[in-house]
Amino acid sequence: MRAGTAQRSLPTAAAGSVWSYEESDIRAHEFLAAVAGNRDIYEYVEDPVEHARVNSLMLLFNEEVAEAFETFLARMPQPRAEAWRELISGGVSSEVFGPLTLQERVDEHQIGAYLQATRNRRIISAVVTAVVAVALVLVGVVVWNELIAEDDRIAGSLDFGVLGGASNEAALVGGPPVVETSLIATLSETVAVLAGDAPLAQRDMDAPPGSFPYPAGSVSATLFQYAGSGHVLFVGPSGFVDDSCLRASVVTQDLRPLDVVTSGPCVEPVGRTATVGCVGPTAVLLDLKVPTGVVELPEGGSGFADAVRVKLVGHDERFEALFVGATIEVSAGDEVVVPRFGAAPGDELIFNFGTDQVGVCTVTGALPQ
Repeated sequence: MRAGTAQRSLPTAAAGSVWSYEESDIRAHEFLAAVAGNRDIYEYVEDPVEHARVNSLMLLFNEEVAEAFETFLARMPQPRAEAWRELISGGVSSEVFGPLTLQERVDEHQIGAYLQATRNRRIISAVVTAVVAVALVLVGVVVWNELIAEDDRIAGSLDFGVLGGASNEAALVGGPPVVETSLIATLSETVAVLAGDAPLAQRDMDAPPGSFPYPAGSVSATLFQYAGSGHVLFVGPSGFVDDSCLRASVVTQDLRPLDVVTSGPCVEPVGRTATVGCVGPTAVLLDLKVPTGVVELPEGGSGFADAVRVKLVGHDERFEALFVGATIEVSAGDEVVVPRFGAAPGDELIFNFGTDQVGVCTVTGALPQ
């Protein structure tokens, strides 16, 4: 399944503004599908970087393919683009005294075009130049400070405290559940992308009526520590637990998933089946595997558990992506500890979100594996 040398018609991305992470992943999957053609895919993985690695699609990346894909990388957020370039280069970002990388050649073309255009412009005044120089210095200081802060990190932004092996004893530690309001996220972000080969801008549309069993904004989620493990709690209208395909992902700062769980009647389950720690008509508690330190990523680089993505997933064969979602995260500099509670099997728990939403569920006694 290695790449040949024959010329192929490969998709390219037009120049434009930077895509979101989700749009970048959708476009990457489209490109990989075009490159793979009729080849059998061993396993579909939602994260396109992992999808390429698991299915050995990087064997198809010759220079022609890499150059076409570079037009996509130019539209992606920098962390996502760097992860791809690391994977394409085989895990090495650059070679000392070696030939220019593809990105470096692109940069040279961009610089050459810029210099040629500059010769045709009027000379910029010294005042403007000085202002730009000062601005660059200030930006450099900010970026440098952020890089230093990133290097000094030893844990993710989400503080779950000390996580240990799940046990009946650990499940009893802690009082009644108290919701941390800063960790509440309402699922209100609707994403509906039609399947097909047309540009994403033409396929991104409003979700048709009836796409979801419950409307956007009717379900919320938050985080807890229970039984020595991280958990996500979904709260919604009575009956939503039985009718809804729910998904939660522990993600890095650039939304690279570290753990994905699914619960409910899902046509296409993604990730692993969650352990349900508490369930009722208006609330369900799902376990999460939350790394406490730095995680070395298979495609290269590293990350931390910085957020949890939560989704109410719809199903319509006409759509490539269809869900209502939100992100549970902590702002930089905020010191928020994920609350812990303890309960025994059979206990009825009440989760008050401080609004009109109150979730009630019964502890199942099932412990995370």
